[in-house]
Amino acid sequence: MKKGFTLAEVLITLGIIGVVAAMTLPTLIQNHRKHEVETKLAKIYSVVNQAIKLSTVEYGEPQYWDWDCGKTSSPICSIDEAKDKFNKYIGNHLLISKIENADDEKSFYVYLNDGGILQVYNSLYDIIFHTNPKYIDNMGVYSFAFRFSPIVSTNRNPNDVRIRGTIGPTFEPYSYAWDGTIVGLTDTSNSYACGVGTKNNYCTKLIQMNGWKIPKDYPLKF
Repeated sequence: MKKGFTLAEVLITLGIIGVVAAMTLPTLIQNHRKHEVETKLAKIYSVVNQAIKLSTVEYGEPQYWDWDCGKTSSPICSIDEAKDKFNKYIGNHLLISKIENADDEKSFYVYLNDGGILQVYNSLYDIIFHTNPKYIDNMGVYSFAFRFSPIVSTNRNPNDVRIRGTIGPTFEPYSYAWDGTIVGLTDTSNSYACGVGTKNNYCTKLIQMNGWKIPKDYPLKF
């Protein structure tokens, strides 16, 4: 004689499955978001630096490029001039769907074919990478700060300890005024640190220092 499940047993089983799913689903979603961000950060770092490397073959070492648009607070270049320089040296080697000016009138968006967005400021030094176009400006979670500063501007003191390590021929995570320690990346006494109530510029560097993996004790929630 075959014995089947009673309706009560089926309902109890479904209820248990529902409870387990409700408990585990948020964690699974969070882990998926983290993995997606990690993958995109590692990719954009590689892709932009590869573009710079290709332009080095065409135009020589980056420190000799016509790139300097002055310090961030008072850029020399207009938006159109900055766009021309970006397209010549970097954009020419990226897969771009479109470029448009941002509403702040001091930056422009570079929409990449894979869905990522580079927000380039007309100083040309600061570049924000937005991993998700639906959540622009959520710094440290969906938006991440980078810099490409191959030239020591006449508007900046090369002996200023705050900019040491931020000038170089490659596209790197933002590290202006960083003290060089892991602890310094999350020390919220520094307004650029990665943490609650700060600008979160250092979050990119924190993730890079962990092998492009979001640390388990990452201070921000996804």
